[in-house]
Amino acid sequence: MGNVELSRYVDDARLSRVPGLDQLLEQSRAIIRWSMTEPGLAALLFWRPVPGFEPSEAAFAPARAIVDQAREDLATAVARGELSPGADSEDALRLLTSVVSGIGSQQMSNEPGATYETGSYTGLLDDALQMWVRHYSP
Repeated sequence: MGNVELSRYVDDARLSRVPGLDQLLEQSRAIIRWSMTEPGLAALLFWRPVPGFEPSEAAFAPARAIVDQAREDLATAVARGELSPGADSEDALRLLTSVVSGIGSQQMSNEPGATYETGSYTGLLDDALQMWVRHYSP
């Protein structure tokens, strides 16, 4: 259920954005915005705090779809010249998700009552995303 909610939220956020880099960055922001409104579900989805728990394929499918969207956006951004060819790689995707999840984790552990708009760490998300973009700039 949590992955379905997250997937819908992310899809809605991507609707008004241009495919490629614009959608990819908005997807990253949306994941953190949703996580801050649903911290309990976010913890279950992203940190797997229950030892030995493995989600079923059906439960995990929406999460896989979000990652697949990111891969498509990376390929589109490279094809459009928004990012260098190295950005269309698993390493680039892992680095992006590490940057985004790091900001989210810091925010939720250090200022759990803040909103996305008022958080000290979420206020750094766009700077962190731009650092990632510069790393993969053409």
